[in-house]
Amino acid sequence: MMQSKLHSGAIGFRNSLLQGVASAAPAGAAVATFTGAAFFARGALPLTALLAFFVVLLNGYIISRISLKVSGSGGYYEYVKAGHGPSVALFTGYMYIFYQIMAIAFVALSIAVFVPAALSYVFNVNISPIFVVPLLAASLAYGFVVSVRGIKISTSYTMIMALIEIGVIVVMGLYVLISHPSINNASVFTLKYSSSGITGVALGVLLMYTSFAGFGASTPLGEETTKPKVSISKSVIYSVIILGIFYVFTAYVFTVAYGPTNMASYAGALVPGISIMGSYLGVGAAIVITVLFINSLLTGLVVLTNATSRVLMAMGRDGLAPSVLSKTHDKRMTPYVSAGVVAISAFLISSVAAEILGGFTAFIFAAIGATLGTLFVHIIINSAFPSINKKFEGSFGARNIALSVISISIFLFILGSTFIGVSSPVVLGTGAFVVWSIVTFVFMYMKRRRLKELKATGSVELSMDTVTK
Repeated sequence: MMQSKLHSGAIGFRNSLLQGVASAAPAGAAVATFTGAAFFARGALPLTALLAFFVVLLNGYIISRISLKVSGSGGYYEYVKAGHGPSVALFTGYMYIFYQIMAIAFVALSIAVFVPAALSYVFNVNISPIFVVPLLAASLAYGFVVSVRGIKISTSYTMIMALIEIGVIVVMGLYVLISHPSINNASVFTLKYSSSGITGVALGVLLMYTSFAGFGASTPLGEETTKPKVSISKSVIYSVIILGIFYVFTAYVFTVAYGPTNMASYAGALVPGISIMGSYLGVGAAIVITVLFINSLLTGLVVLTNATSRVLMAMGRDGLAPSVLSKTHDKRMTPYVSAGVVAISAFLISSVAAEILGGFTAFIFAAIGATLGTLFVHIIINSAFPSINKKFEGSFGARNIALSVISISIFLFILGSTFIGVSSPVVLGTGAFVVWSIVTFVFMYMKRRRLKELKATGSVELSMDTVTK
């Protein structure tokens, strides 16, 4: 008989807390992948980070409140199933799989594109472009292997790494600001240095949102976390706060240190965070940042693989994905089949994109696809918030409706801003999103009988833990 069981109560609040932080690969984002947002926002990068923080914080609050009522291995899929039913949940689940795999491809491409640049700058070692595909394969294999080793092992590792990378970069950043007070400039929190005004900032927010992607990485761990509702609810909101403060701080440090008027070349520098720290603190600091950068991206791959594989496993259990995807390892109790499918899919997307588009363009393509999927899924989740509250509390709640409307309006504005400045990565990323949406609708039609069965039985996997109010 095929086993489909995770390790109940394997981790506690401490391990789940920093999964959202580690998933975002904060050192990797600060050191290199901010370049995507900087490409559009230029010297207003800190403003972009601040606005993205507020958007994500509002969304994080809503997800945190939902987590107090619903938990399970399906994460967002479970949330929407509780609020809107299995049909919308199926669409949400497959869109979640899409954007998570795109996010994994995005992180792997970050390694393939930025690590060679970092090694060239720090050690004067030039890596041939022919190694892009092997780097992608090795990175994704690493994320898969650590993920399937066991939830306690993988979450403990990612928690420790996240704390180290954030601590070291914050200390270095504070030293740069204190030792060079003349570089401080509050105008970077205005539109003064945005060459394309609010449009550039809006597009920057879209790309910056990708840096936050994964803040809800603990939500699919409900089946493996003790007191899941309370633990996951807190971990989501704390992860957003930690990431937000860190991103605003590092965006400010790197912008003023690089020079707000020089940000047009920031994206082209590929690993500006390493070169900045190297120029201000010496080659030793550049080496440390390089090591943290590489480890941060690898850590992010582990967390993203953990989360995505569990959602895919939950959908397999419900008969909305091939049942083999629900299979778990007999001893380690991890969804290794789903994890393998996720890793292989991300490899195919990233390697083909890199070969056709080139490394950096493929990186932007994956970022656009991941962000569009993320925003769309969060729109659905936020729209389910009042319905979930009615199911558990007996009323929609005026405040819940207001929060949902505000957050959805912001997401729609950001989505609309995506198409103001059209470029090939935007078109391709959007195209991938549209194609996957069509495929998902077709699959919904094919699974209509199973969806009716789930709706008739009221199948919603809820944790039996008591809600702490």
